[in-house]
Amino acid sequence: MAEVTNDEANDLADEILGRSEFITARDAGFLERQVDRVLSTIGDFLGDIFGSIFGGLGGGAGTFLAYILLGLAAAVLIVAVVKAIRGRTAKPDGDEPRARIIFDEVVDPNELRAELARHRAAQDWRQSVIAGFRLSVLELIDAGIGREVPGATTGDYAVAVERRRPELVDRYKPAAAAFERAFYSDLAIEQSDLGAVDDLLGAMSVTGAR
Repeated sequence: MAEVTNDEANDLADEILGRSEFITARDAGFLERQVDRVLSTIGDFLGDIFGSIFGGLGGGAGTFLAYILLGLAAAVLIVAVVKAIRGRTAKPDGDEPRARIIFDEVVDPNELRAELARHRAAQDWRQSVIAGFRLSVLELIDAGIGREVPGATTGDYAVAVERRRPELVDRYKPAAAAFERAFYSDLAIEQSDLGAVDDLLGAMSVTGAR
């Protein structure tokens, strides 16, 4: 049986999710239409209840009071429904940075940037390379080049870069090599190694984001 890479599996997932049977669930208008239907049903239900209670009062003050109570009850239910729906709806990508799994470790974008700046200022090239490369992988994911997959390796992301953004290969490979030396070995790490990572980060900031 042929081995399927993480990248190929992700491409297959994209193809499956693009089928017609999954489109309705991702249609933003679909959720909005369902909310309108629920609210309309609630309004009719409340109208029936309050109509039976205040129907015998006739016009004038009785009718006015009925409308006030109906409006208040409808407002309370609408607020409750909207809050429940918003609570179950995920925030769109890009609303705020979120933690991700990079090389089996949960990292936060803002913390990575602060960590990179701190290690760079201290001239700790090893930790700077590690933080900087993790940040570059996070940006690859944000740009849709790689996927956030637990267990993914530098080799998996290299395949993703080669397939989706081949112009970044010459920058990715030396940065990945520097990261592997810094993370997996006791070899000396120089400022030039951080330079390779900076080159990849710079390329991502110019061409990576979409």
